[in-house]
Amino acid sequence: MQATLIFNRSAGGGDDLDIHAALDAIRDAGYEPVYRPTRSEDDLDAALAHSEGLIVAVGGDGTIRGVITRLVHKKLPLAVIPMGTANNVGAALGIQGDPLELISRLADPVHVNYDLGRIQGPWGIDYFLEGAGFGFFADVLHSYQPKKGKSILRGLEAFRDTLAKEYAISGRLWLDGQEYSGNYLLVEMLNTTAVGPRLKFAPGADPTDGLLDVVRIHKDTREGFLAYMVSMFNGGLETLDTVSVDRAKEIKFLWTGFIIHIDAELWPPEAMEDRGAAPEDDHKISPFWLQIPEEQPITVDVLPSAIELWLPEPAPERPPAAAPQDLQQAQPENSD
Repeated sequence: MQATLIFNRSAGGGDDLDIHAALDAIRDAGYEPVYRPTRSEDDLDAALAHSEGLIVAVGGDGTIRGVITRLVHKKLPLAVIPMGTANNVGAALGIQGDPLELISRLADPVHVNYDLGRIQGPWGIDYFLEGAGFGFFADVLHSYQPKKGKSILRGLEAFRDTLAKEYAISGRLWLDGQEYSGNYLLVEMLNTTAVGPRLKFAPGADPTDGLLDVVRIHKDTREGFLAYMVSMFNGGLETLDTVSVDRAKEIKFLWTGFIIHIDAELWPPEAMEDRGAAPEDDHKISPFWLQIPEEQPITVDVLPSAIELWLPEPAPERPPAAAPQDLQQAQPENSD
């Protein structure tokens, strides 16, 4: 069976993988390897258009997302080999370890059907692996500007500055037909437990259950910047009084110009641009959002089992370390 290696050597951390060693590992796992370098979106389109058999995608969440969203309508299995900073998709699937070791364990893979989120709005249709939403996390991404490169300090500053603003989005929201409208600091629709830099908005989310976890933070009271930060990193966000978590197959809301994130991308497309000085109402896009009718309907739903994933077989368990007394008992007796 052919196995196509998708890998961008020019991406961050690209020098950490020896291509020849990766191809040898694929061959040793029982596949006929083919390497498709992908330095651009066009390269990725071409690589997947002419591939067959197993797709082996090596990279961070951005690379994995680029591959998966192109495989939605293709019947090709995918092996995810995480390399990057957050690796939320790999973490959700329990995939961690050295890339070459993970590839070698594809000889007898575990088959898993992975759900995808789908969002439909004025800009067409897009898909997400992790989550989509609006409110302070989308605004943090907008302020952070991911295309400027990764910076923990800049990310924390964007988080702090965004939460310090006194605004809320008055959202009209329906979960599987039931209305949950209100004033929200944040609404997230999650396929995996975390988004961004391992922010655990929905610790119970499962990308194989055919549902999305919907997290709503109400504007009524504020827990405070530190409480939100700590709870998102330790997985206890749902314990806060202002937070509600539900599960749904379909979410509908009315869009009035606020920023929406889809994984690490932003809607509308103009939100990805560096705007320079912020407008007075900073959670909206100017001037593009003023040019559309208000209350555009947005639909978010889940595509169950959209992607067939082949996961590396579990690593063999190591025998427990011998206790000191066992080592003493194992010492040969002195013949003297």
